[in-house]
Amino acid sequence: MTLRERAELKLGISGMPGVGKTTLVTKVLEVAKSKFAICGFITVEVRDGGKRIGFDIIDVNSGERKPFAREGIGMPSVGKYVINLGTCTLISKALRHKPCNLAIVDEIGAMEFKCPNFTTDLEEVVSNTPRILATIHRNYIGIAKRLGFEVIWLTRENWEMTYKQVLKRLGLSI
Repeated sequence: MTLRERAELKLGISGMPGVGKTTLVTKVLEVAKSKFAICGFITVEVRDGGKRIGFDIIDVNSGERKPFAREGIGMPSVGKYVINLGTCTLISKALRHKPCNLAIVDEIGAMEFKCPNFTTDLEEVVSNTPRILATIHRNYIGIAKRLGFEVIWLTRENWEMTYKQVLKRLGLSI
C-alpha cells in the first residue's frame, strides 16, 4: 500500500485569498466534533484596527493558541511575515494527537513548510489517519495531489455547495 492510498478520504480545499477556506473547514469541524476523534490545527488571521498583521495557530483538540507569523523583518519569513518557529511544536503536537480519525490541516502552504518537521508530520497524518480535510495554498496544489488529495477549488459562488458536499463526503449532515 502506498502513501497515497492509506487515507480513505483526503479532501483539499483551495482557492483565492478571502473566499472562505478556513471558514469552511471551521464550520465542518463544528459538525464533525460529535462524530470523529479529531486532530490538527487551524490558522487564523490576527488583525489590528482592521489590518491583518499576522496569523495564529489553534490546536483543534486542545484549543491552545499560539502566534505563528507576524509582520516584521527577520528569518525565516514568507512575504512580509516572520515565522515563529517555536509555534511549529504546536503544529506537530496537534497533528500527532491520538486517537484521530479526522485530521484538520489548515493550511498546506509556504509558512507551514518553514516548520522543520511539517513534511514528516504531514506524511504521518496521510499514512495513519483515515480522513483528512485540509486547506491548500494555490501554489501547493501539486504537492497535495502527489500526496493523494482530491482538491476542490472554492469560490464565493460555490461556497455553500462545497460545504454541503464536504459534509456529505464525510458522512455528516446538518
